[in-house]
Parts: sequence; C-alpha cells; structure tokens
Amino acid sequence: MVSRTTGRKDRVHSGSQGHPLPPPVIPPNHPPHRLLLVDDDPVLLETLTDLLQHEGFTVTTAESGEGAERLLGAAYPPFDLVLTDLVMPGKSGMDVLRKALQVNPSCTVLILSGFGTVREATEAMDLGAYGMVTKPLHLDQFRNMLRRLLERIQLIHDRDQLRKQVAELQAKVESLEATKGRMEMLAHRINPAADSGSEALGDLERLAGLKARGMLSEEQFEAGKKALISRWLS
Repeated sequence: MVSRTTGRKDRVHSGSQGHPLPPPVIPPNHPPHRLLLVDDDPVLLETLTDLLQHEGFTVTTAESGEGAERLLGAAYPPFDLVLTDLVMPGKSGMDVLRKALQVNPSCTVLILSGFGTVREATEAMDLGAYGMVTKPLHLDQFRNMLRRLLERIQLIHDRDQLRKQVAELQAKVESLEATKGRMEMLAHRINPAADSGSEALGDLERLAGLKARGMLSEEQFEAGKKALISRWLS
C-alpha cells in the first residue's frame, strides 16, 4: 500500500511526552523540499513522516520497494531526495536506490538500516547512495544529516544551473560565430578585395554584437544590415 502525506507538523514528540523538537532545519518562511520516504514498518513510517514534516519537508511515503519505484517513475518533477529502508519484502532499498538514480541521476539517496554492516554501506555508496544511517535513529545526528543533505542538494542545484548557463552562453557564442562567418562571406562577395579587418565587416560585426547582447531585435538587425549593404553598393 502506498500513502501520500504532505505539509508541515508544528510539533513532533520525541523521548519524554510533551517535549517539542527544536526549530526545523528548513525555516517556515522557506519553501519545503519534496522527499520520498520508504519503509515497510508502518509505525516507523508514521514517526519519521511526523519528524520530517516538522523539519520542513513535504513527505510522500511508500510502504514497499515496489510502491516506491512506481512513485519514482511517475513523479514530475522527479524527487531530489529519497530516504529508504534497506531490508524490505520484495524490492529492497538497493532496488529503490537504483531506480531513484535511474530516474534522476542527481537524486540524493539516504539508506536507513537496522543492521548497517560495512559491506552494505560500501555497496550502497558504490551504487551512488549519499550514506547510510543505522536504526534506531539518534535525532540530533539525524537532523545534522538532514542539514548536510540540504547543503548537497543546494550545491547540485547550483551546479546544474551553472551548467545550463554555460550551455546557453556557448550556444550564443556559436550563433555569433556563425553570423560572423556569414557576414564575412557576404563582405567578400560585395568586395572580394576586402579583408576581415575592413571597415565594412567591422560595421557588421558591431551590429551582430548588439544583436547578441539583446540590444537589437531580429527586425532591427536585419534592417541595419540592409542599410549597410545599400551603403556599400551605392
């Protein structure tokens, strides 16, 4: 069975009854992070859901690896954070890890385990997990882990944004170079004796530069180019 839970709890009790948790790791004025939580123990699933909601996450839950894989495959945008139990009937936490990274290679996956052997931790890390946390959870350590997870997600977001900006800049440079090449061909057709350093080509290059920086629209660029050509031919 798969259940979905969203929102933020104001108080979650831990240890002695009636004692609220410290302030959440995600401040209330910040947008919540979407998180997929997977565990076949319904009591632990509910407890962790309450805790994670208090910490500022919007939590989606799955009670099996199969349910988690269905949610991962259907989610859009994809989850960027997954917490999954290691040992479950049917699909295991390792299966959930593989599926999460298949859907979103930038996903941060944390494995929860009641055993936590070195071999399992090494295997999970080799497959791409961020780390492994042993159960029962020590809440202070778990919150510190959540803070590190958020820092990692932010770094991944910044990296992806930088890659996007670099790709856009590269595309603009390639477009400018292509435009310059076409202008050089045009200049040589108009005046075969003219070289790339000629005044005519310089005017065209300056015009193309203004267009590349967004200071001229396509229509303004074409009008200016036609005016230059008319002047050269006169």
